[in-house]
Amino acid sequence: MNVNDQQLPQSRYHKVIENSFKWVPLDKRKSKFGGPMTPRKAELRNPLLWLAREGKELYLVNSSAEIIDFVGAGTGGFQTVDDDCISVSSKKKYKYEYKNVKLNDAVKVEEFDGFYDLDYVLQVSLRIQSKNLGNIEILTSPKKGGIGETVLLWDTMENGNHVSIKNCD
Repeated sequence: MNVNDQQLPQSRYHKVIENSFKWVPLDKRKSKFGGPMTPRKAELRNPLLWLAREGKELYLVNSSAEIIDFVGAGTGGFQTVDDDCISVSSKKKYKYEYKNVKLNDAVKVEEFDGFYDLDYVLQVSLRIQSKNLGNIEILTSPKKGGIGETVLLWDTMENGNHVSIKNCD
């Protein structure tokens, strides 16, 4: 990684992976048993921005045709205990921050614990700034135990399923 091209991660928890994730449409995937998936309509769109999971870690993958100037990511959610609800959120606005995220690079935006996070309903919040996309905020749908693979924005400029995107200009 060239220091002039991309900001170095701010801590040992920040991570950038180059050209590692490839999105495969649902109609082309294999089942978890190795056979074909049930028939479904072919997906003609391609994701510009999507989340990919590798073990405990969640990554934002830049499949757009441009360098993303800024990515900020934070997490919020809640836990219910008996009749009480306890809210949780990142201490800072963004737990992870990156600059100049290149095409096909994936940046770590969260890490989930497969045991302890099962009691929480969590949601990831992303701030994206780029020349073509502008200044947008993306919210995933809340999910118990953490977020999995999710298309955030399609090449048709449609939001992914249950994803909220708002312009922040």
